[in-house]
Amino acid sequence: MVTKLKLILAAVVLLGATTFAQVQGTRIVTIDLNRVFNEYYKTPVASAKLKDTAEQYNKEHEELMGNYRKLVDELNKLREDQDKPEYTAEVREQKKKAVNDKLTETQKAQRDIEEFRATHRQMLDQQTQRMRQGILKEVRDIIQKESRDAGYSLVFDKSGNTANGEPSIIFSQEALDITDDILKILNKNKPADMPKVETPKPAEKKPAEKK
Repeated sequence: MVTKLKLILAAVVLLGATTFAQVQGTRIVTIDLNRVFNEYYKTPVASAKLKDTAEQYNKEHEELMGNYRKLVDELNKLREDQDKPEYTAEVREQKKKAVNDKLTETQKAQRDIEEFRATHRQMLDQQTQRMRQGILKEVRDIIQKESRDAGYSLVFDKSGNTANGEPSIIFSQEALDITDDILKILNKNKPADMPKVETPKPAEKKPAEKK
């Protein structure tokens, strides 16, 4: 009941704000920033570069793991071999030292792997963040410029949700949406050989079955 009341109040507030804006000559439009980000041609290009980087990291990681597994096998064989009864005390001491040396080498390899994972995970996260922030800045700059040129007073992002998980904008007319206009500007320099990015369509709701 409380959630429904909040939704009703939000709709009333938005309707009141829109009416007031029209009276005052204010122009309000909406945009789907998620769609703009995903369909901007630079986004899949940057994502492909991040994927290549991640694959290179995975390749290096697998090489480290292969070396580690090899060291573990060698360590196990040395351990099995060190206490054979036919060995003299001097030989057994040499075997014991070989085991300790191999154990130290194996432990170092394990630490190297853990450090590699932490370092490269952080590097990939930072690259992803820089890519996202860079693209979003370009998008914001275009939206702000076009909004000033067109005389828009407010631009609402309709792709966001409230703390309750509800859409931040309950209703808006399609005529107020500038998503396609902004995408057209952003993608005007898109290379001709780039594949078109399709936005997944939301699943259609099936009508409730009558009992």
